[in-house]
Amino acid sequence: MVGIAMTLIVFCSSAFSPAYGQTLSELESQVGDIFSQSCARVGCHAGSDPQMGLSLEADLFVDHTVQSDSRERPDLQLAHPGEPDSSYLVKKVRGDEDIIGGPMPMTGNPLSDSEIETIASWIQALGETDLSDRATPSAAKTVNAFSGWKVVNLPTTRMVDARTWLFLIGHRFNPQLSAGYDAFWGLDGSGIIFLSMGYAPSNDLLISLGRSNLEDNVELETKIRLLNQTQDGRIPLSLALRGAVNWITEQTGEEDRWQSESFKVSGQAVLSRELSRNLGVLVAPGLLVNQDAREDGEGLLVTVGVGGRWRFHRNLSLVAEWVPILTGYMRSVSFGNVNRFDSFGGGLEIAVGGHVFQIVATNSVGLATDQYMRGGDLDVGRGDFRLGFNIYRLLRF
Repeated sequence: MVGIAMTLIVFCSSAFSPAYGQTLSELESQVGDIFSQSCARVGCHAGSDPQMGLSLEADLFVDHTVQSDSRERPDLQLAHPGEPDSSYLVKKVRGDEDIIGGPMPMTGNPLSDSEIETIASWIQALGETDLSDRATPSAAKTVNAFSGWKVVNLPTTRMVDARTWLFLIGHRFNPQLSAGYDAFWGLDGSGIIFLSMGYAPSNDLLISLGRSNLEDNVELETKIRLLNQTQDGRIPLSLALRGAVNWITEQTGEEDRWQSESFKVSGQAVLSRELSRNLGVLVAPGLLVNQDAREDGEGLLVTVGVGGRWRFHRNLSLVAEWVPILTGYMRSVSFGNVNRFDSFGGGLEIAVGGHVFQIVATNSVGLATDQYMRGGDLDVGRGDFRLGFNIYRLLRF
């Protein structure tokens, strides 16, 4: 009787196992459905710039996971055929103690036990299959040195998937952090806001239109990516070109907002490189024509911005930038403040899929391109900063 009971138990557990009686292709189809519902979303593991260079879209997840080393744990394969318990993909969705960062998916509901078991069953079935004739992935996996589309003010090389919108809210509080409790460390004072909406006609082109209440500054921006760094090192860095036209629509006195002096033109070449999984750097030389709408005959302003990002815990990073003016500086005023110093900024970045939130401290009051390139009004050498934030959101209709 005991033997019969044990046989029944083994039979029942096998009968209800996701792998029971299923072919590898059937399991792959189920795993693809699981990833499509929970992981292959805009800003996560889908599109041209998936997180960690890992696409889990239905037609790509096999090539991106099977016998592929994890970027977080290079000593482990994402999907090690026949060994689900040592596959990093299974560890990540289970939330094992030895993973780096947080469990997946990072947003939404965690996978159910049956969904995790289906993934494990698929990896187990891979070990019973000859994988030698599988096609080699045609596209190299890419990396992003930065999670956000700006370091603080400087643009990064990160793009947006085709037919996707990018919404940005940027805010800077005018009073200094040193204002103390009476001004609630600057949070009670006046503020400058920048609203922008961008659209990507293709994976490598982003067109944005924004406006700042500082000088009623309207900005039309175009960014095109020419190179995208790959994990295999064949393309060692990312390169994007960015151009902007700023229109000062604020009228003072009898000045015409349509006069040529109200328009400014700028260009930047942005080069970035991910040095390691947690460290990215950037350099962005830039030119600004007609830096001050209220002056005539000013020279060309030349800057070289540098920035960096260090991820120190899961989805948390520190970001920082410096935009020194090389030549063409002239005295200008932003929101009643005289710009006398190079722009500096830094802060904490929280990245969750298509959401990026930055809490920043900066010496520049401006957010539009022509504003921060002209410098800041606070002396960081004396510890003078103001607080602010950037919020990014990917949208797809």
